[in-house]
Amino acid sequence: TNLQRQSLYSESDVDRPKAEAAAERLRSVNSEIDIEAVSKDVHSATAREILREADIVLDGTDNLETRFLLNEAAIDLGIPFVYGGAIATYGMVFAIRSPDTACFRCFNPKAPPPGSLPTCETAGIFNAVSAQIGAIQTGEALRLLLGEAPSGDLLIIDGWRPEIQKIHVARRSDCPACALGEREYLGAKRAQVLVSLCGSDTISLDPVHRGAIDLEALARRLETLGSARRAGGVLVVDVEGRHITIFPDGRALIRGVNSEAEARTVYAKYVGI
Repeated sequence: TNLQRQSLYSESDVDRPKAEAAAERLRSVNSEIDIEAVSKDVHSATAREILREADIVLDGTDNLETRFLLNEAAIDLGIPFVYGGAIATYGMVFAIRSPDTACFRCFNPKAPPPGSLPTCETAGIFNAVSAQIGAIQTGEALRLLLGEAPSGDLLIIDGWRPEIQKIHVARRSDCPACALGEREYLGAKRAQVLVSLCGSDTISLDPVHRGAIDLEALARRLETLGSARRAGGVLVVDVEGRHITIFPDGRALIRGVNSEAEARTVYAKYVGI
């Protein structure tokens, strides 16, 4: 549903893990650079491990919970974090280098109540603004990597007019993350994680007791019920109107479900929990 605002993907990449498809495309542009594709879910148990050897983190996520998590991990590891987000015709970019600047939670003290903000499903995203956000994030990242001090300014982009506003964000002395050292998101006890993906009827399910799955064996079991095929490093299953992408570590993307409860039922029925 979002290929029209992507620059790394085409229709031939549908059903492939995004990280693998992006890496392949980037290697075709410059084969002399080393690219590592990591198809892992970012949560409290994996965030530090995934980011540990990074020099900088660029936010390409679509939900606040993951951003709070990345913010805490970046603070702990001393890694700059370049936040970027877009909705409708607007976007924001903020280059964070704690303790030199405010952190993400300084200007987002707590997650808003569910349903209180527009989503990309209800408001959409203007193609031009997502491209602008990515370009500005890249510029901010390069400046940080070259040793330039971050401005501490939150950039607010109106992609329709177009206009850019700058608002200086000061560190909060009572910020739970960078001032008080609380790790509400990194310290969360892992449970089964279900996330509704923005702009689609797809739910990402990450089981609590997950482990390596023999995708070939699972494909043989499921092919009698519907279509089961390998696509890169994942198994893609179409059964009873549901489109399921299963990763080797047990995670799954389930399309064609109306609720988290239905997603759990589908996973238990075809994969097992």
